[in-house]
Amino acid sequence: MKKFLTTITTVLVAVLLVSSHIGISFAESNFAGMPDSLKNLVKDNYWAEVEYKSNNAVPKYLMTPEESSLNGINFSASDGSDYPTTGIRTDRLSLFPFGPRERNGDGTIMWIQNYSILSGDPSLAENEVSINMDVVRAFGFDFKKSFMDTNDMYIYGDILVNGNTQHDKVAILEKNKSVDLKFVLDMSKMKKYLNTFLMIQSGSNNHSDPQTSWNTPSNSAWKKDHADSDAELVFVMDLPRGVKVDGTTGYSIDGLTGFTIRPEVRDQRLIVHVRKTPGSTDKSLKKLYKIINELDKISLNISNVKITNEVPVDENLKIVGYAYGAYDLASGTNLELIKTRDMTKKRADDIIYRNYVMFAAKQNEPGRDSTAPADKPNLISYTFKVNKAPDNPGGGGGGGTTPDPGRVDGDDRVETGIKISQKYYDKAKTVIVVRHDLFPDSMTASVLAKLKDAPILLNPTNKLDPRVGAEIKRLGAEEVIIVGGPDSISEKVRGDLKAYDKDKDVERIAGVDRYGTSEMVARRVTGITGKKNTGVIASGQVFPDALSVGTFASRDGYPILLVKKNLVPDQVVRAIKDLDINKTYIAGGTNTISKSTEAKLPGVLERMAGKDRYETSVAIAKSKFKDSREAFIASGEEFADALVISPVSGKYNRPTLLASRNKKTNAVVKKYIEESYLTSITAIGGEKYLPKSVILDLVGK
Repeated sequence: MKKFLTTITTVLVAVLLVSSHIGISFAESNFAGMPDSLKNLVKDNYWAEVEYKSNNAVPKYLMTPEESSLNGINFSASDGSDYPTTGIRTDRLSLFPFGPRERNGDGTIMWIQNYSILSGDPSLAENEVSINMDVVRAFGFDFKKSFMDTNDMYIYGDILVNGNTQHDKVAILEKNKSVDLKFVLDMSKMKKYLNTFLMIQSGSNNHSDPQTSWNTPSNSAWKKDHADSDAELVFVMDLPRGVKVDGTTGYSIDGLTGFTIRPEVRDQRLIVHVRKTPGSTDKSLKKLYKIINELDKISLNISNVKITNEVPVDENLKIVGYAYGAYDLASGTNLELIKTRDMTKKRADDIIYRNYVMFAAKQNEPGRDSTAPADKPNLISYTFKVNKAPDNPGGGGGGGTTPDPGRVDGDDRVETGIKISQKYYDKAKTVIVVRHDLFPDSMTASVLAKLKDAPILLNPTNKLDPRVGAEIKRLGAEEVIIVGGPDSISEKVRGDLKAYDKDKDVERIAGVDRYGTSEMVARRVTGITGKKNTGVIASGQVFPDALSVGTFASRDGYPILLVKKNLVPDQVVRAIKDLDINKTYIAGGTNTISKSTEAKLPGVLERMAGKDRYETSVAIAKSKFKDSREAFIASGEEFADALVISPVSGKYNRPTLLASRNKKTNAVVKKYIEESYLTSITAIGGEKYLPKSVILDLVGK
């Protein structure tokens, strides 16, 4: 019998898939390159997505031995393709890799199932494996509790929402509410498997090489072995329409310690990577098995998952889950080898072992859905539906729900702009490029961007950010427009952008200053819309008002013209005359645009203003977005985030509210959110300017 030393490395990969329809979305396996003999063993497995990797059928997203941090250390077996599995193949359990092996003609290996069952009587052991009672006593094992007593070694799991398993009836969830998901795995049988495996290895006397016999007087490896392991958790959710995760969604693991969590989003699929944090390699098997025997139930917790207003009403929606796991451990008497993974350091009398175990979980019986299909008993699922939303959904005095705070942000303002582009634009024929660190030239670009259905991308003055180039390429854009002069976006950058422009002639819209640029943008806007005879006036000296009103101007296609507090610049006077503007809206109070300047403007219809930039943003929202039930929140302390979201705000008829890091300053904004029946708000930009605590305070959470 080939000797394995199996200790635990805690690698668990849990996969959750959420279906957006009444029927069930089953796993899709990739059989490319898989030998027919192996393909036939897994083809009827509907509770796991598998791929052909490492000469075996490996669940999708599951760390392979080659991807493990232990790669480099040899397997105890003759090759790395015969690591044990359970729940993946449909022909047998196949977790316990003892007994003769059957090598297929195609090079794959199948373990013929053979259990060594340890019961209350140590003499009851198959395969002529003796029991080393010293090991039993040293590890504190109990024959009735520690070892396998059944051939059913499957790992079972269940999905809960707000603590409900949905086993007796279809769950009812509310629109515009957040829920907590929990994916639970019972690991007690895996613990018994590992304990039994250790006992069989430590008690075996029938090895041809005396160095592999643990219970020889000269070698008690189970007492002195060093070990190292790798571990990973991966959670995946395919979200149905209207079910959303965002920057406020939280992730945690119960039942395990020492893991780092990293979420990512691919379209509508949420993938949460949970990787074991590297630890000390100077561990004894006894210490490791103490950790193993603390395993019981493991759960992935996903908090603040949003059931938005877009979720279909009165339809059964099914959450379908997949759970995978792998354990990888290397141990031996040579600590240096274990640390370095360098097998050339192996000495003649060293004992080094490595073993990798993987599984795919199945639905547990107590948590089985009331609507679970009878022909798919192993599929882990959760079914729910939502009732019709109230007539006046929202927060505060309206008696509805509080809005769901979300977030779109990046590591810097350039990336935030790209993230907005990625979220709201699948494709775009045109992109607008503006300077990333100064606002004057770019403040009026939002209207043009909305009319061209183009994202606004931020870029440094003198060098094309490769991330910007990559996003333009992703969008499939054919036209690039720069708003601002060479001091904003240099000619060098303009030259680099030609590579993304179909006719290689990147348009630059600019005047001699910010006021002249606003004139030139206005002319471009009216050239698209035709003369609407209406303009929006904002301060060219203080940026917030122009950004707040950008949403309204973008939505209605009105050009934004910039003025000084006490002066209408000549360029703007000329634009008003040439474009036949006879009606105007003013954004901001008399501290930014004086009454004397107002008197020089034609046909003032309305001044939308508050005592500060935050109240002004609310005044604009109240006046022009009365029927909107969603809003964006941007910093009132820096311009970039509000700018890049403005064309999106206009496109989706959502106001952009400005907020401060000082909660007290946001009182008016908070009151508006409470009284306006908003169903959701989305923060734009990172924690630096809009901390999570501020966003939660705004929605009363």
